[in-house]
Amino acid sequence: MESFLIVFGQVFSLFIMIGVGFGMYKVKFINDAGAAQMTDLLLYAVTPCIVIKAFDRKFDPNTASAIGVFAVAGIFVMLLGVIVAAMIFRGKDENVRAVQKFGFVFSNCGFMGLPLTEAICGEEGVLYASIFLVIFNLFQWTYGVAVMSGESLSVKKAIFNPCVLGLAVGMPVFLLSLNIPSPVESAVSMLADLNSPLAMVIIGTHLAKTDIIGTLKDVRCYAAAFLRLIVMPALVMLIVMNIPWLNDKQIVTLAVQCGAPVAASCALFAAKYNRDSQLASRMVALSTIFSMITLPVLVSVVQNFL
Repeated sequence: MESFLIVFGQVFSLFIMIGVGFGMYKVKFINDAGAAQMTDLLLYAVTPCIVIKAFDRKFDPNTASAIGVFAVAGIFVMLLGVIVAAMIFRGKDENVRAVQKFGFVFSNCGFMGLPLTEAICGEEGVLYASIFLVIFNLFQWTYGVAVMSGESLSVKKAIFNPCVLGLAVGMPVFLLSLNIPSPVESAVSMLADLNSPLAMVIIGTHLAKTDIIGTLKDVRCYAAAFLRLIVMPALVMLIVMNIPWLNDKQIVTLAVQCGAPVAASCALFAAKYNRDSQLASRMVALSTIFSMITLPVLVSVVQNFL
């Protein structure tokens, strides 16, 4: 019970920031253009800095080995999601099916999972979460785009994304134990620290645009939330908790990443590729609301079994 209350408090603090974004949008202090600009700032400036900051440490063989093991686990988790999604979602409506597959496979591991991982696991958790974020983006810009667009996989889109670019800078810094100049290091750190509040405010603006009443009446959203928040993390935990090479913080990090709500990008990609964007927005909204309870329960259960 104590671990649940601790995690619930951390999740609740994130929801307070979501409430700020929600309120600021409702009173028109933030509009769609402002929310889009904040999203660009988060994706193209803050996210690479998070990855660089996570790798800004002296090289250590044990850490390098742990990163490699976690990367393999992260790839396995994403592949598992792709396979299970193909088995579950077989509806005739391609627009709905694409949204459901995307929502099941991709969690809000960057906007919501990373801040929560940092709160629970500290700097070591951020390092692992950053690795997962890179893998997530590789899958999102290949499999995700293919599902939503109906087009073939694009390796170019996978390679040239903010997380991979951050990794391209951060990995040599770690492997070669390079010293980043103090002013640059300070700027990178401060930009990385924007992630939690900025991400939560952005999520709040998305929720403010959603028809909450319509969302609560849409049975498909409850099914999506159940699959995303309970089924997917349960499947992953049943497997990874029996892998001896993963340490406790790696397992908790995976639990948070897999237990996070439907990715906010689900709604963005659905709108971009003319899929059912209303369903996507509702799935993001309802799963985010329910995650306030499911995430603390998930993390506390996992911690008690470790």
